[in-house]
Amino acid sequence: MEMQNNIDSANDQYNYEITFNKFSLLFRKNYNSVISNLFYGMFNSTMNCQNCKVLTYNVQIFNILIFPLQKVKEFKNKFINTVDLNECFEYYQNPEYLGGRSYYCNTCKQMVDAINTNKILYGPKVLIMNLNRGNGLEFDIKLNFDEYIDISKYVFYNNNEHSPTYYELVGIVTHFGPSSMSGHFIAFCKSFGNQTWYKYNDAMVSESTFEEAKNTGVPYVLFYSYIKR
Repeated sequence: MEMQNNIDSANDQYNYEITFNKFSLLFRKNYNSVISNLFYGMFNSTMNCQNCKVLTYNVQIFNILIFPLQKVKEFKNKFINTVDLNECFEYYQNPEYLGGRSYYCNTCKQMVDAINTNKILYGPKVLIMNLNRGNGLEFDIKLNFDEYIDISKYVFYNNNEHSPTYYELVGIVTHFGPSSMSGHFIAFCKSFGNQTWYKYNDAMVSESTFEEAKNTGVPYVLFYSYIKR
């Protein structure tokens, strides 16, 4: 669903909300399910044509956020190989220049340069994050993350009772090996029953801790579950 308009910043917010509300009703009417209720969030992509300056709003659903760690590191101008999870969210919503006339503008009727800005509208109940490490070049980049996270400052509808913003970590997929192209994956999961961490290594299952889960191998996928405070 798209809207185009030359509007000032005050009306921009108003039209942005109308677009979101219309898309939400349409999605819930046609795609409502247990899976979508648990794993689907919503984000807005705003394209700013650098030729005519028209803004294009595109509201979409997502069930996973992909964070390219090397690009996050470059975005923060870091010289150390450690990236914080909050920095990944900052990178996600940072305006990105799309050069090389790679975007088709419906107003100009031609390929143009554009600036794309993403904004999370609301998060899913189960938030999944993929830590993209490319073809092995970013294998040595470490990620700093906590057992509990608050993403309210990165979510547009952070005051909506239906918009989860506070999560606890419940699962990690981590990797051992010389590179991202070879090695072995294991999983750590937190029990909803007794709140104990467990390590799943093929057929071997053993009790674990958050500290072991955080500091074992290289994390590739994080699973956070919404909780009320």
